[in-house]
Amino acid sequence: MSAVPTQPAATPAARREWWPGIVGLFFAFALLKLGNPVILDHIAPPPATLQEALDESWPATWGYGVLAFVAALAAVRWRRPTAVPRWALVLPLVWLVWQFIAATTTVDAELTRSVLPQFVATIVCFAVGLAAGSSLGARWLWVGLLVGLLAVLVTGFRQQYGGLAASREFFYANEKTGWKELPEEQLRQLEASRLITRTPEGGYTLNPNLRPKLEKDRVFSSFVTANTFAGAILLLLPGALATTWWLSARLQNVSRGVLLGLVAYMGLACLYWSGSKAGWLCALLVTGAALLHLSWPRRLKIALVLIVVVVGGVGFATKFRSYFADGARSTVSRWSCWQVAGRTAVSHPLLGTGPGTFYRIYQREKPPEVETSRLTHNDYLQQAADSGVVGGAAFTAFIVGSIVVLGRRARGDWPLFSVWLGLLGWALQSFVEFGLYVPALAWTAFGVLGWLWTAAPVKPVRAEN
Repeated sequence: MSAVPTQPAATPAARREWWPGIVGLFFAFALLKLGNPVILDHIAPPPATLQEALDESWPATWGYGVLAFVAALAAVRWRRPTAVPRWALVLPLVWLVWQFIAATTTVDAELTRSVLPQFVATIVCFAVGLAAGSSLGARWLWVGLLVGLLAVLVTGFRQQYGGLAASREFFYANEKTGWKELPEEQLRQLEASRLITRTPEGGYTLNPNLRPKLEKDRVFSSFVTANTFAGAILLLLPGALATTWWLSARLQNVSRGVLLGLVAYMGLACLYWSGSKAGWLCALLVTGAALLHLSWPRRLKIALVLIVVVVGGVGFATKFRSYFADGARSTVSRWSCWQVAGRTAVSHPLLGTGPGTFYRIYQREKPPEVETSRLTHNDYLQQAADSGVVGGAAFTAFIVGSIVVLGRRARGDWPLFSVWLGLLGWALQSFVEFGLYVPALAWTAFGVLGWLWTAAPVKPVRAEN
């Protein structure tokens, strides 16, 4: 077993299979433009000018149109996924169909209508990934994903080195002057983007939801939150490193090592600057899984894992010391969400309260001292609360079953195992975040999951003597 990412040389036929690269660029587009939760689409106006379209996030409805083109391309190139077990195809369909059944008894039709197209698009991305992974040029999908990841990492670097500080200075300075020094057209644009809101007196004030983001000084790149940005890094960085190694095959090892180190530094630096506590812990677990995969003596691997856990744990405690001293408020808030979601799943076991409706239930049942959350911060638990035991079980079984089986399939092949490590990090973070409701993360994750199902070969069964 090789300890470095290797890949067979591309055949002429593989070079002609260019379309997985187009799929990868589509996911890169999603990472850059579709980083908001779909339940906020109604308060995030679409860009009004070409410049805004280049600079601002897009509504999910615009993404659906681009996805339709990519799905049509995948349908033309479709090959029957013979290596995928039937349950891995049936479970996501069961989950999706059950969402529409649960929608018939929803407590909030508007919220449900906002998430159902997102769920359909997510499964379509899974099918697109299946088609791309069965292509002879399957690995070209990761070239597009590498481009997308580098783009969002560069945005994160810009925020860290001046962007956030400049934004904070702009908003705070104008807040002091009552926003009287800006032209009316710019004020209307800021109001349309929900960055400022009207006061009862007719003036303007900074959106209260934006203030915590400015004060925390956490990079979030093109995503709605820093935690979602961390989820994208967890998902894509391992595969991006393997792709960087493959693309630099003609360079000398020193040059390849420098490129690999640069991509790793950018990803880990942005993960650190995001301030994501769950991202930090998930990264430790993923690193431990990677070390255990090395073809080194078992004692050495265990020793390395222990060192990583200890050093990472000490760094975690040091980095977030003030957070815990302040009462770990976000953890308390998440625990409150999980309790309400658990009670909802028990009280509505068959159909739940309707896809995407946790917000309405939580408004009514949350403790008064805890701020309202629109999502559960646990994708698995929210499926059970929103769509009952069938929806929750189908979704959880599909994700957990895929991670377990694909981990076995990818073992021994570093490029594929690197992709699996990213999926492992994403699946772990889904226990504490809401990536399923963010197109940039959900579409990309399900696309990569489908890709790995068809790209990872079935291990032959050895006959016993």
